Amino acid sequence: MKKAHLLFIIFVFTATFLTSYHSYAATVPEPVGDIYVQDFANIITTEQKNELIKLGEYLEKETEVGIVVLTVESLENISVEEYAKEAVNAYELDSGIENIGVLILFALNERKIYIEVGSDLQDTLREDNIGKIIETHALPYLEDGELSQAISNTYKKLFNEVASEYGVDKQVKTESFEYGYGEEKSRLFLIIYIFIILGIIYLDYRFLKSAIVITILKIVAVIIRAIWRLTRKIRSKI
Repeated sequence: MKKAHLLFIIFVFTATFLTSYHSYAATVPEPVGDIYVQDFANIITTEQKNELIKLGEYLEKETEVGIVVLTVESLENISVEEYAKEAVNAYELDSGIENIGVLILFALNERKIYIEVGSDLQDTLREDNIGKIIETHALPYLEDGELSQAISNTYKKLFNEVASEYGVDKQVKTESFEYGYGEEKSRLFLIIYIFIILGIIYLDYRFLKSAIVITILKIVAVIIRAIWRLTRKIRSKI
C-alpha cells in the first residue's frame, strides 16, 4: 500500500513538472489560411500578402521548398531561436522526406527577425548567407520603421536564392543595402578630388608656369607667418 502511495506521489510530481515546463514553451498560433503568410501581428499589407502567397505557391510547386513568414506580437519571454524551432514543428515544415522548409519569424514587441532553415537546405542557405540577407535586406528597413517592407524584401530575397539554386528562372526584384557603402562613396569622391587637384596643377604648370600654385603657396606662407607671430605675442604676455 505504501509502495502504491509512493508511486502515485511520483506520478503526480512528474505530471506537475511536465505541465509546468510546457507552460514555458512557445504558444505558436495555429496557421490560418494560406500557410505561406501567417501575419498575427498585422504588419504585412494585403497587397504584399497576396504577392508573397503567390511566390510561395510557385516556389513550392517548382522546388518543393516552402517559405513561410510568421509575425507575432511577442516571443513570450523565450529566445527567438527557440520560438522559431517551435513554429517549424507546429507548422510541420520539417515533417517531409526532406527538411527543406524555411521560416521567417518576426516578433513585433522585441523587434527581432530570425530565419530558420531546414537541415537539408542549409548547404544552400548557409548561416553566413542568412546573416548577410538579414543585414542587407531586412535591417535597413527595420531601422526606418518599415516593418512590412523588411519582411517582404527578405522573403523575396530568399525566394531568389532558392529559385537560383534549384535552376528556376524566375527572379523577383529586391532592394539591397550594403553597410559601409557611405565609406566607399567617400573614398571615391576623395580619389576624384585628388585627380582634379592634380589636373589643375598640371595645367597650371603647362600653360601658366605654375603661377597659380606659386600664388597659393605665397598665401599659405603669409597665413602661417601671421599665425606664428600671433602665437609668439600670446606666449610673451603669459
